[in-house]
Amino acid sequence: MSMIDKLTVVCAAALALGACDLPRVNAATSVDDTAAPAAEVSELGGDAWCDELEPGMGSSTDCALRIDDQRFVYFDYLTDENGYASELIVSQQSFAGDVLATSEPMEVEPGYAGPSLRDLDGDGVTEFLIPLYSGNVNTVFAVWRQGADGIFAPAGDVSSYSAESLELRDGLIIAPSRGSATTHYEAASRFGPDGLEPVYELEIDYEHQTCTLTNASGLGSAGLDADTLIANCQARDW
Repeated sequence: MSMIDKLTVVCAAALALGACDLPRVNAATSVDDTAAPAAEVSELGGDAWCDELEPGMGSSTDCALRIDDQRFVYFDYLTDENGYASELIVSQQSFAGDVLATSEPMEVEPGYAGPSLRDLDGDGVTEFLIPLYSGNVNTVFAVWRQGADGIFAPAGDVSSYSAESLELRDGLIIAPSRGSATTHYEAASRFGPDGLEPVYELEIDYEHQTCTLTNASGLGSAGLDADTLIANCQARDW
């Protein structure tokens, strides 16, 4: 990413706060466009807000997520010889122009949706999710969690239909996914000292109307009972 692009990312968001008076540069024309809305970072194909990307432009378009009035995260996608996203560098920056942390390149594949912010565990502090790759109808997301210093770090992966399909239930992060036309899964996890910890996974067979525990590694520590979990699953409206 060029220095002009970096300044564009920082200043366009900071304009709303009165913290930057650099002219906005239009990526398409390279001329001043100070009349453009301050909420936009730049034209698509340059540096857009991730949550304002059109569907289908997701994990291959450079974009930024606003964490709060002081910080944002910039996602810089590196493309292969065919122009497809192959690696991603995550840069945590302040609107004042400071680079707070930069990741090593991580492998990614082009996807439908871009990075997004979610408070996964309901503690009032946001995490961000990065789509890594998709298969069938599921996407694997890298989950980054904020530390006490405000810096995000990888906390594990979840697989689900979309970031929106993740839900918080009884203190557990529930990730639904599909194995086949009739077989679905429900994976539960929670944050521990070292990141996401699996609690259980249920295989839900709609053809035979059965639920089977395929992973029960964290049931005891979460105070859950296998028989009750299966009974509640099988009591669903098939």
